[in-house]
Order: sequence, then structure tokens, then C-alpha cells
Amino acid sequence: MRCLSFAVAGLLCAGMLTWAGPVGPNLAPNPGFEEMEGDQPVGWRLPSPEYSISTTAPRSGERCLRFENADAGKYVLCAVPVTVEKGRRYELSAWVRTENIEGEDSGATICLEFWGAEKKYLSGSYPSGVKGTQGEWKLVRAVSGPVPEATESVNLTCYVRKGMTGIAYWDDVSLRLFVPPLAEGITTDRYRNETAGGPVRVFVGLSLAGTMATPDEVEGVLEVIDGEGKVAATAPPSAIAADHAEFVLDSTPLAVGSYRVSCRFSLRNGPAKGEAAIGLHRVAEPTKRRVYIDEHQRVIVEGKPFFPLGMYWSGVDEKNLGVYADSSFNCLMPYGRPNRERMDWIHGHGLKVIASIKDYYAGTKWCPKHIATPEDERPAVEKAVADCREHPAMLAWYLNDELPKEMMDRLDAHQSWIEELDPDHPTWVVLYQVNDVRAYLSSFDAIGTDPYPIPTKPAATALDWTRKTRNGAFGQRSVWQVPQVFDWRAYKKSAQDAATYRAPTLLEMRSMAWQCIAAGANGLVFYSWFDLHKMNAVDPFEQRWAEVKTMAAEISALIPVILSVEPVPAVAVEAPEGVAWRLARLENEVYLIAVNSAEEPAAATFRFPSAYAKLSHALGEGGARLDGTALELSFGPLEPKVIRLGE
Repeated sequence: MRCLSFAVAGLLCAGMLTWAGPVGPNLAPNPGFEEMEGDQPVGWRLPSPEYSISTTAPRSGERCLRFENADAGKYVLCAVPVTVEKGRRYELSAWVRTENIEGEDSGATICLEFWGAEKKYLSGSYPSGVKGTQGEWKLVRAVSGPVPEATESVNLTCYVRKGMTGIAYWDDVSLRLFVPPLAEGITTDRYRNETAGGPVRVFVGLSLAGTMATPDEVEGVLEVIDGEGKVAATAPPSAIAADHAEFVLDSTPLAVGSYRVSCRFSLRNGPAKGEAAIGLHRVAEPTKRRVYIDEHQRVIVEGKPFFPLGMYWSGVDEKNLGVYADSSFNCLMPYGRPNRERMDWIHGHGLKVIASIKDYYAGTKWCPKHIATPEDERPAVEKAVADCREHPAMLAWYLNDELPKEMMDRLDAHQSWIEELDPDHPTWVVLYQVNDVRAYLSSFDAIGTDPYPIPTKPAATALDWTRKTRNGAFGQRSVWQVPQVFDWRAYKKSAQDAATYRAPTLLEMRSMAWQCIAAGANGLVFYSWFDLHKMNAVDPFEQRWAEVKTMAAEISALIPVILSVEPVPAVAVEAPEGVAWRLARLENEVYLIAVNSAEEPAAATFRFPSAYAKLSHALGEGGARLDGTALELSFGPLEPKVIRLGE
């Protein structure tokens, strides 16, 4: 039924392009540090004595930037303001060499940071650096996310990561407008792109940044190509917007087999072109699966909807499992994939497990020693699948933890292997690369992103990331978000670093969780169980666990509401952007899930097509008024509410 080599080839073609990359002038001032005013390079101001200009072996010209620091407690940055356009993406790069750069972080690098009003940090791009002794110049490069609309100032920075010492040099710094592929990211509305006939919706990401084009200048065509390379069907776009195109393909006439769906785009008045492709599997009857994701992006386990509500673990031990099971959580994700005995323990407590093979990539930091080369990866995956796939505790496979886009060929291959070896369980990946979700679409069944904002960023980051994650997947992938319950002090290397951090409060944890749910999350896996124990000396586990359990119980009680797919009434909403909401219907009652993501009070009005007679709170209390067809809500800072309306 499936031509695997052909299917993989189709996946690997995702995002093919003929025109993309950095364009225009270098926006970094004095990028080679050649122009001088006294002892300072024009456009730059060097923090002394750590930074200076050197004439020792520059990469080009006569000068380069030098850093020297022997005190790991010092953290000194060399930043320069730059001018960029909002909404655009930029490629930042620099050539770097090092002498004895030591410490726990990644070394000498660059970054691009966006700041709003009153020097409020918005976002940034932070490529890994160079450490140790690197005598040859090495290129450090990254592509930023879109410049936020609230940006008021931007800094391009050369620096050595915090807590590191040694000598580093930079030369030929560059910042240029980056034009992404015209087509990037493709998916269908069918689980694992399988169809037994009927219309199939195909979604393709478009990027017009840098082209100066509008959606009506984009031309596109979809072609379905069979195993012999012949075109079996075509379709024009059904819609083209600024950031994506949609096609509707009638799959009924297709013969049973595997196909490659290719979507090609061009501009009527420009050179930009793009192509994205994906495999499509026409089957006679839908494949029966123990666990899968339905058309509403819900997880279905043994025929019943399931909302993954869990936490990250390290390993699994029986004592702690008993403590965890005395809560409303229904699953867990251990970094150490449990053996059969531990799987039995998990099942005995009525829990499901997300089994991790996220480290099965040769050369990555936590890769097992027996996976020495990429050729070792498939046998290791095969063994893991054979060990776990039949166990009743099995829920899903954890396939990727923040690995870079540059590994997409291997990420795609692992996804394809799981589809072949275990059709009964979906895959889940987690990314911090929230602006690049579309680039990863071919490598997962379910997606999560992991904003950990407290206390240095607003709790509303959880809402922002969930919206971006769903939009990045065109609303066509199950979203299992990873909210923060841990204390950042667990990861700080000194008391001085830890002093400005704290654990999130119960209100912050509740708000972030409900922000994710209100924005459309289909599951939540909190980070992390083991960090609650790690901070026991300063933040007693019993107290923190009681708060986390309270939050989990509130969510669990409303899972039937969250998972309901009964039709809901149309509603007109007057609310600030920071108020997230979703509607559900269950047993003749309408539920409004709403949360204020802001640190200040907010108000919202929801107008329904007909009046309701009854109002009650399924979560929260007060701040709700029903006036005919209008429901008026007032929120405290970060407050979630679930309102029940009846006839």
C-alpha cells in the first residue's frame, strides 16, 4: 500500500525553491572594524578593557574585534544599534576564531535583539558560538524571526556567552534582509496524509517578505504525481493569502497507492519562485489505529478522545510514580525511555507514556553511545519500537527536542520510520523555534513549543507561542504545549545568577495553562516533575506539588468540555488582544473558556445570537454578567474563567 522510498522522497522535497536568501546591503556598520576614530571603530563603542581592536591575523583587511576576559563572573557585551524593517526577517553572521574560550555555554557568538518601549525586551536570535581554541575563522550564522511590530530599537551584538573566559575575535560582521523561500511548509488536513477518498485540503506556507508582491500577484498549481512520474491530477489554488495558499484536491478518482503532491508558485511580475511537496497515500479503507489524531486534532485512544495532561520526567521510579499518580495527570514523558517493567508500573497506575527517542541522532549531545553514525539510527529506532509499540501504556513517540532545521533530512527520516514501524502511535516534537514551525511540518504528527517566561518575560508569552504554533501548522496539527512550572534557579550556576529568579506562582501557572487551552492546545505536558524536586531546599516540593496538582485537577475536570466537538453558536467578541477564548458545547450547555493574559485587569463582551437564561462558573468566580444575548466579563490580572451558559 505504501511506497516508502517514494514517500520519503516526497517529504524531502518539502520547501524546494529557486530563489531565496539574504539580499540587499549589509546593515552592520563598519563590519570589518576598518574605519577608526581614535581608538574606537566608527559606529561601535567598545566596552573597555574586555573589547579592543586587533591587527593580529584578521580574516580580511587590517583589523578585527578582540575580546579577552579571565573573570567568569564578568558578562560584557559589545552591541551596536541597527535599523531594520518591522515584519521582515534578517540573516546575521560573523566570522569568529577563539583561544581557550572555556565554560559551560557555547562560546563566542553574535545575536540580534528587538526591544520595545521603555527598553522592554521583545525577542531575539541567538546562534550557538565557538569555544575552545579555533585557529581558523569559523562562520556563525542565524536567521531571525520576523521583527516584532512593537520594536523601537534593535541591537546587533558580538559577545562571549555568560560565565565563559578566554580570547575571541570577530570579523566581517553581516546583517542583511533575508527573503525566505516563496513556499515553505506544506501539510494536508488528513492524518499522516492518508485518504480513502473525498476532498483533501492542502496548505502551503507563503512568504512575500522582500518581494514587494501582493497575494493577487502569486500564481500556483498543484500536481499529483504517481510512482511512474506521471501527473495523475491537478488543481488550482482555492485561496491565496499573504502567508499561505490552500488547494482542494478530490482524491476519489485516484487509484490506491502512494503519490507525490507538488505545489509550485511564481510571481507574475518578479523572479521569486517556490515549490513544496508532500507524500499522499490513497487507501481503499482508512487504516485502523489504536492511537491516532482525528480531524479535530484530538488524540483518539482506543476509540475515545484523550487530552494528554502530563509532565516531563527524567527516569521512572516506582515510589515517585505512586506520588504522581495521586493527581489528575494522565501521562508522562520520561527522558529515559522506560523498559517493560517500568511500562508495566505506568500502566498499573492508569497512566500513559510518551516514549522518548529524541536523542537517537548520531553526533547530538545526548545521543546513546551505541549510535555512533547515522547508519546506526534506524536499527536503534527499530529496537525501541519493538520494545514499546504493543504495550497498553504507550501513547506517542517523542521524536525531536529542539533540533535545528539543518537536520531536516534526518528528522524526516525518523518520522517516516515511525510511520512504517508503528502506525498505531503518533509522534510529538517540541521546539523553541516557534517562528519556524512550518519548516518542520514533515517531521511530526503533533507539535509543542516551550515558552518558559517567568519571571523575566510576561506570562502572555504562553498565549503568543500557542497562537504562533497553531498558525504555523495551519491549524492542521495537534498542539501539545509545554508550559512552565519549574523555577529557573534550578538552571543557574551561581547564587548571583539565581538571585533575580523565582518559581511561577499558582496564578501564573494556571493562567499560562489556560492561555494555551484557550488558544487551541489539544494537550499540555508541563516542564517539569524533576525540577520540582531539584528546588526542594528553597521551594519545598510538597508546597509546589500541591499547587501543580490543584491546577491539573481544574484542567482535568473540564477535559470533556475541551474535547467536545459539538457545534457552537456564532459569537461577536469585543475584547483586547490579550484575552484568549474558545467556545464548546456539552450536554445542551455552552461553555466559554476565556483567560486574561495581561498583568492588568481586562474586560470583554461576548454577544450571542440568542439569549441564555442561566449563567454559572465552571472555573473562577464573579466578574460575569448576563444581559440578554450579551455576556460581560471582567478579569483580574492573568485570571482564567470558564463560564457555563444554559437555556
